[in-house]
Amino acid sequence: MIEGRSLGLVIPAHNEERGIPEVLERVPGSIDRILVVDNCSTDRTAEVARDLGADVIEEREKGYGSAYMTGLGAMDTDIVSTADADGTYPVDRIPDLATILIEDGLDFISARRAPGDQARNLDNMLRFGGNAVLTFFTVALFFRWIRDSQSGMWVFRRDVLSSLELTSRGMPFSEEIKIEAWRAPGVRCREVGVPFSYSTRVGSAKLRLWRDGVRNLLFLFAKRLRIPMRGA
Repeated sequence: MIEGRSLGLVIPAHNEERGIPEVLERVPGSIDRILVVDNCSTDRTAEVARDLGADVIEEREKGYGSAYMTGLGAMDTDIVSTADADGTYPVDRIPDLATILIEDGLDFISARRAPGDQARNLDNMLRFGGNAVLTFFTVALFFRWIRDSQSGMWVFRRDVLSSLELTSRGMPFSEEIKIEAWRAPGVRCREVGVPFSYSTRVGSAKLRLWRDGVRNLLFLFAKRLRIPMRGA
């Protein structure tokens, strides 16, 4: 509980039996419910998560957005938070973000990623560059000042979901939920910087930089033009 409000955490997971223990072991005790969405895993992700005290539900349609739509729909706490199952997001900061949300009268916080390490390998440079491009087009197309459109860590009041028109079943879900929150009438949003590290992720990366980057970019244009994008 945070200031009398129940707090939940939704974690989408696809073949994360190695990463999920590290994430769950760092979850603070003030988080009332942890919900792991097993998204077509072929390893022991679900079993490991249950053994560590998380609730587990299954989503058989593979996709980042599909997992989140199922998990967010099943969460019943006053405030909802999110994180990936690979250990890159600081779940220990979630109570701090929830406190900011409550005390500042906000509805939606997106954690703006501030790198906790300075790894300069090619993958990281491409990742940061791709994020910058996608964020630029998010701002240019939707006229909302968002500095990190691709962050996958959010803290928000659960009742905000009814104001958002979410359609993406894949990786674009991350940018779409921010676009919808920032332009929804009456929804008060803010970005808050948090440290994270690409180099400490556990398990194999699920993001395919070029394929997912292009898909996310096309989704932005399709959403702006109100054109349904199959498979996004």
